[in-house]
Amino acid sequence: MTTPESQDIYRTLLDNLSDGVMVIDADGTLRLANPALCRMFGFSSDDVVGRPFGEIFVTFEGFDDFVGIILEAITEQGDLKRRVVSVHSGDEVRSLSVTTSYLLTSGAEHTGQAAVIAVVADITEVRELREAELRMAKVVEEQLAELQVAYRDIETRNENLSLMMKRVQAARGMAALLVVGVFLIIGGWYLRPLDWFGDNAAPEPPAVAESIDPQSLPTLVVAPGEFRSTLSLRGLLEPGHIEKIVSPIDGHVSTVHISRGQRVQADAPLLVLDVGKLAMERRRAQVEYIRARNRLGELEAWDSSAEMTRSRRALRRATIALDEAQENLRETEFLLEQGIVAVSEQKRAQQNYQSRQLDHEEAERGLETAQEKGNDEAVEVARLELENAQGRLREHEAKMELATIKAPLAGIVIISDSDRNKPLEKGRPVTQGELLLSIADLDRFAALTSVDEVNVGKVEVGQRALITGPGFPGQELEGVVTQVSARAARGQRSAPQFEVTVAMENVPPTVREHLRVGMTAYITIVVHSDPEALLVPLTAVNHGANGANWLQVIDPDTGLAQRRPVELGRTTIDSVQVLQGLTAGEKIVLSQQ
Repeated sequence: MTTPESQDIYRTLLDNLSDGVMVIDADGTLRLANPALCRMFGFSSDDVVGRPFGEIFVTFEGFDDFVGIILEAITEQGDLKRRVVSVHSGDEVRSLSVTTSYLLTSGAEHTGQAAVIAVVADITEVRELREAELRMAKVVEEQLAELQVAYRDIETRNENLSLMMKRVQAARGMAALLVVGVFLIIGGWYLRPLDWFGDNAAPEPPAVAESIDPQSLPTLVVAPGEFRSTLSLRGLLEPGHIEKIVSPIDGHVSTVHISRGQRVQADAPLLVLDVGKLAMERRRAQVEYIRARNRLGELEAWDSSAEMTRSRRALRRATIALDEAQENLRETEFLLEQGIVAVSEQKRAQQNYQSRQLDHEEAERGLETAQEKGNDEAVEVARLELENAQGRLREHEAKMELATIKAPLAGIVIISDSDRNKPLEKGRPVTQGELLLSIADLDRFAALTSVDEVNVGKVEVGQRALITGPGFPGQELEGVVTQVSARAARGQRSAPQFEVTVAMENVPPTVREHLRVGMTAYITIVVHSDPEALLVPLTAVNHGANGANWLQVIDPDTGLAQRRPVELGRTTIDSVQVLQGLTAGEKIVLSQQ
């Protein structure tokens, strides 16, 4: 029996369906039409319910296929059928999926009561999307064919260009060989009179001492002196230290207290992050902590817990019942021996005793199980869970305190240009560890420059430097190399450049006030310094075979010049440093007449 409450539920379901539903009696009267159906056909439910189906739909043009489906369902009285039809409603053509079912009502075999239920779904958008998809697939297929033709054309051109380049390279090689041959012929012609292996070949300098008059040749007494090698570079002034500020938690920016380029003091508030989600996680951690604490307290007093009490009582009751069953069994056996009771009575007493034994064993196992729940291992597990819960709670409380981000030092606020797509403003989502901004410490400055791959091997950390610039004229500031990049800077079209950082030291306060980030800096790095170097003119060095170098050193006792091999070091425009083979105070021959 259908109740008024169930009818209301069915009515609510029909009213909220997106598909249209209508019910037609066997006599053609429309008994039900939900709001979705009325919207599809532009009717009102009050105007159509109770009226003949033909009077509503047959008189309208464009509904022929739909009417045919309904009439077919009424006449054929068939099972569930589904058809797709097109309906013309004004200037619009809509595609409908119509599902019909012919149902017999209760007692219809005798009374002939029946009905047709039609469920109508508007699939116009689905069909249009499918047609658009087919058209798009056809266009893509045509474009793909055009791309394949173009790709084959490009491959053919590349093959032709490759063949042409090979021919050009072969021609260049032949031309180079021809030029080399011509030069060899000309050189052989001009060098023909020389006899490289005959008696006219230039002899090696004699290895024995030569008698030389000190007054006939120019000489030089070698004395130690300072030797410095520098490298001059151009760069820009940068902050001496930049502190990066990252987000300590996940969340959203709630308040922004600073702007780009603003000067802030240490511990000044920079940002405030929204901790709504974090507060919820903290409450969840607090609940876990309370539960773990209560669980540990329960296990520590487990011997007096309710479960242990119930287990002991159950064992006591089982013991009493077992004793009673045993006593009853003894009495029954005695009465059986006296012939007072039947054997069946004794068997029932025996079975009752065995049943009580099983109950007693089960109660003992229940008590043992309850005792195991509160053993030392369970208490230790509960204690560890409490420590974990307490740690998580403290972690969330610590994160709550980090919601206000403060300046770690005094300086200038720097916001990276890469953050323009995500401006640092209220509502911006941030993740833990994300770079938000930086604080530049302007109490210290550094000069940032770059050196090419030829000279980068000369620059080392710890080398002294001098810094000058047009922004602070007349000042020569001291510095030291603090960093040499191990990788060339990207995006360089010329020779690879390696960044070098020079920290500026002992900058007077009066000069620091005039320094600005981005000023031009001329940097002179002392790459080598030897205050006791032995320098000799380049003209005094003789070069032998296999890269050997030697000097003519005059013996002060005999006045003879001796050929002495030496090891050379760094050079200047007109001098070279002698590392081994010569001592200060010795006299050398500058050049032979």
